[in-house]
Amino acid sequence: MSDYIPQNTEESWQKAWEDSGIFNVEYNENNPTFYCLEMYPYPSGKMHMGHVRNYSIGDAVARYKRLMGFDVLYPMGFDSFGMPAENAAIEEGGHPHDITERNMASITEQIKRMGFSYDWRRLVKSHDPQYYRWNQWFFLKFLEKGLAYQEFAPVNWCEPCSTVLANEQVKAGRCWRCNAPVIQKGMSQWFLDITKYAQELLDGLETISFPENVKALQQDWIGKSEGAEIEFAVEGMDETIRVFTTRPDTLFGVTFVTLAPEHELAEKLVAGTQYEADWKALHNEIIVMSEFDRIKNMGKKKGVPTGAFAIHPLSGEKVPIWVGNFVIASYGTGAVMAVPGHDERDFDFAKKYDIPIKRVLVMTEDDSADSELEEAECDLGWMVNSGMDGFDGLYGDDAKSAVCQALENIGAGNSTINWKIRPWLISRQRYWGTPIPIIHCDSCGVVPVPEDQLPVELPRDVVFDGKGNPLESSESFCNVICPKCGEPARRETDTMDTFV
Repeated sequence: MSDYIPQNTEESWQKAWEDSGIFNVEYNENNPTFYCLEMYPYPSGKMHMGHVRNYSIGDAVARYKRLMGFDVLYPMGFDSFGMPAENAAIEEGGHPHDITERNMASITEQIKRMGFSYDWRRLVKSHDPQYYRWNQWFFLKFLEKGLAYQEFAPVNWCEPCSTVLANEQVKAGRCWRCNAPVIQKGMSQWFLDITKYAQELLDGLETISFPENVKALQQDWIGKSEGAEIEFAVEGMDETIRVFTTRPDTLFGVTFVTLAPEHELAEKLVAGTQYEADWKALHNEIIVMSEFDRIKNMGKKKGVPTGAFAIHPLSGEKVPIWVGNFVIASYGTGAVMAVPGHDERDFDFAKKYDIPIKRVLVMTEDDSADSELEEAECDLGWMVNSGMDGFDGLYGDDAKSAVCQALENIGAGNSTINWKIRPWLISRQRYWGTPIPIIHCDSCGVVPVPEDQLPVELPRDVVFDGKGNPLESSESFCNVICPKCGEPARRETDTMDTFV
C-alpha cells in the first residue's frame, strides 16, 4: 500500500466540495435543522493554532449533525471592527478598511485550505454597512425604550495621544502607545442600561446546562446583593453619605465611614485643613490607575483621615470619616460603612490605622458580648452591644429586618437590592467601529437618525495620525442637517464598542 500524503489529494477534494456546493444549505421544513456557530475570527493577521483548534471542533460537530440527517447552517464571518486595525493604519499609513480586507483575504485562504465545511455564501463581516446598520437599528430601539442614554463618566485619558484608552491599554498607570501618564477624565459617554435585565439574566442561568463553575462566574458577574442603603449625616454640614451594605445587622459596629478618594464629598471635607495634602496625594495616586488595576491592588490598603465626622443614624454617635484607596466611586455609592469587628477588609484597615474595633455580634448565643476580637468574625451571629432596646439577641434575617425597619421609620435608610452588573459604556472615541446614529442640534438637542437613513456609514476622508478621534477630522461626516428642524447640526463622533 502506498503512503497516504494528504497534500496530494486535499486541494482537489476541497475544490470538488466547493464546485458542488456540498456544504450549502437551504431551509427545508421537512428536515430537522441545526445551527452551528463559532466565535468569528478577528482579522488582525494570519491564523494561529487557537483558530485551528476552535474551528476543528465546530467542523466536527457540523459534520456529525449532517450525518445524523440534519440540515446544518454553518456560516463563517469576521469580527472585523476594533482597535488593532486602526492602530495598524496609524503605523502603516494606510486605512483600516484596506488593512482589514487584506487580512480577511489571507485568513479566508488559510481557513479554506483547512477544509472546514462552511457555507461560504453566508459570509458576514461586522464592518459591512449592511451588517452594522442593524447595530444602529437596535441602538435606536434601545433609545426609544429609554435603555440607551448619554451621561458624563470617568474614562482613561492619554493627553499626548488625545484619546480614551481601554483598561487593557493602561499599563502601570501609563499609556501603552506613548508611555505617558494616564488620568481619569470625565467625558460624555453613551450607555446601554443592561441593569434593567439583571434579574432576568440571573433567572436565565437556571435554564441553561452550564458547568457549575461557569454558572458561578456568571452569577458573580451579575452580582445580586440584598441589603440596605443607609444614610449618615455629616456633622456640621448640610451633607449626607449614603452607603450600601448586605449586613445591616452589623450597623452598630460602625467605627468609621470610608469614601473613595474621588468621591465628590472627599475634597469638600478636607479643603483648607491639615488633611488636604494627604488626601491630594492619595487622590493623585489612584486617579492615574485604571479601574482594573485598582481592583487588582485592593490588598494594598491605604487611607487618610478627613478630620470630619459622620453621625450614626440610629445611635447618634460620631464616627470618623476616612478616605480609602479600596473604595471606588463608580462602585455602589462610592462610600462604605466600616465594621472592622465583622469584616476582614475593615479589620485590617482598622488595625493598620489604630481605629477602634467593636463587637456587635457573637457567633454562639451564650458567647460573651465583651470578648475581644482577635480577627473579624464575618458569619451571621446574635446581636450584642447595640445600646438600644429591641436589637440585642436577634439573629440573621430577624436582625437585618429589625435594623432596616428602624432606619425606614426615621427616613434614614431602606431595604434594597444592589447589583454588581453596571450599565454598559459603549462609547469609543475611535474610527473603526459602528457609528452611533445620533445627531446633535443646538435647537433640538439629541436627535436620533431616522431609520430610513440607516446605515450611517463611516467616511473615508479621515486622518489617522494617532491624535484624537479620526472621525472629527471628516467635515463631510460631522456636518449634517438636523432631520427634525432642518438647521445645521453635527453628527455624533463616538463609535460603538465592538461587542455591541
